[in-house]
Amino acid sequence: MIVKAPAKGKRGMNTGGLLRYLFGPGKANEHTHPHLVASWDPEWLDAGVFAELVGQRGGLAKLSRDIDAAMTGHEVEVDGGHVYHVALSVPPADSNAAEGFFGDALWRELAEDAVAHMGFGPDSNGTGGCRWVAVHHGLSTEGNDHVHLVINLVRGDGRIANTYRDWPRWRTWCNNVEERLDITRTAPAGEGRKATSRPELKRATAAGTTDRELLTQAVSDAMAEAINEAQFVALLDQARVDDAKVLYAPHISGGQVAGYKVALDRGDGSEPLWLAGSSLRRDLSLPRLRARWETPPGAWDHLAVPVWTGEMPTTRFVDKARRNNWGYLRRQLSGAETELHQDLAESTEPARWHQAVEHTADLTAVLIRFENPPAQLHRVHDQLTRAAQRPRGHRQPSVVAPMLLDAVRVAAKCNTPTPLLLAAVVLLLYGIVKALDYFAEQHHVRTVARKQVADARNELHGHSAVGVETGRQANDRVVDARPATKPSPRDTDRLRRAVAYNPVPTAVPRGRSR
Repeated sequence: MIVKAPAKGKRGMNTGGLLRYLFGPGKANEHTHPHLVASWDPEWLDAGVFAELVGQRGGLAKLSRDIDAAMTGHEVEVDGGHVYHVALSVPPADSNAAEGFFGDALWRELAEDAVAHMGFGPDSNGTGGCRWVAVHHGLSTEGNDHVHLVINLVRGDGRIANTYRDWPRWRTWCNNVEERLDITRTAPAGEGRKATSRPELKRATAAGTTDRELLTQAVSDAMAEAINEAQFVALLDQARVDDAKVLYAPHISGGQVAGYKVALDRGDGSEPLWLAGSSLRRDLSLPRLRARWETPPGAWDHLAVPVWTGEMPTTRFVDKARRNNWGYLRRQLSGAETELHQDLAESTEPARWHQAVEHTADLTAVLIRFENPPAQLHRVHDQLTRAAQRPRGHRQPSVVAPMLLDAVRVAAKCNTPTPLLLAAVVLLLYGIVKALDYFAEQHHVRTVARKQVADARNELHGHSAVGVETGRQANDRVVDARPATKPSPRDTDRLRRAVAYNPVPTAVPRGRSR
């Protein structure tokens, strides 16, 4: 659940103007069916005496006057504006609007609950509440189901509602709703990306992609390959994307490195656009990265600052030999699927399943850079990243399927493969995602996460490497809801043919080139 102020700030002075906009066509004609789903006065809803007025001439003007009545009657002026306007939104994965998952009844319940939680409702005597409405008008341009809350901050007794530290209170309410409805967690455990800023869009006009997207890929690659923080810094020091060097700088607090930011130096004299690691993706924040790496020796506390600031050379921390280890990678992934079955069968702790999904998402992120166009694997990665979110209170488990984690690091070191090599690896990735989909129900994973992994599996099932004809994709997504945990004969045959074209030597030591 996301709460945001659609306009600059969240306060206004014109109730009628806002209502006319919400019941109008919208900036991109996205307001397909504007209607009230909740109100301080039920007579404005459904079969109420005022219900039909909303769609008639002068109806919105009357609704506006009713909302402002307490303010007008008490002759109260509110510094900064009396109109409090926020949007309550759920992402497409949770909306399922075609099936009515978030229908009018649920939105009404949520709007009333939000008003009560935020202190805009009546007092214990049932009086003194704010006047408000909730407007629903279909999906946004991004596919999010949402409603708009319009609240007059002047209470029925003339007092002004308290909005001090309202966003932390909204965040608490969102967390409670996410837990109660078992929908995607947006914070603090979310993995989502930040919205693209205006300066990024301006740069993207010429570059074709944003700095955020390029930096996310570069940092993801470094994260996947690094086994500790020192190696991560060294890999950032060497990273280049689109002929631009990756710049990095630490955030130092209390003499310790507490975070970092990155930017691209395009060499054209333009000012670098710095982005915090946590703003690329939440799992790329420094605390989250440290939680996944091997525990560094105690001396690292004294080395971190000089390494991050460049006072100490990073070359000593990097394995300079980037080898084409695709043969070894295939063997690792083949063993990882077997190991994953064993690990997840031994314990049904949901956190272990989420960690396995996280490693699989990392592997997908590395493979994205080898596929052209990468749109399909991008969608797979996005679904896996969302599913990897661990519910609040879940501790970091011990490493699940070490071979899978090792495969991620090997993939990050690989050079560009032949199409057949990449197809073989994508096919093995598909087998791992099928296993995760199979174990999701056994580990009692929340509904949304199960759906996201199933969507990732279906997306991979339509990948050319898996070899599913376009005409069979729709039927497969229905009848193959409980996939087998072993590759199908078709999968096995395709993999055997791919390996035949690219034979794997049987005596290649780990970490050494052929």
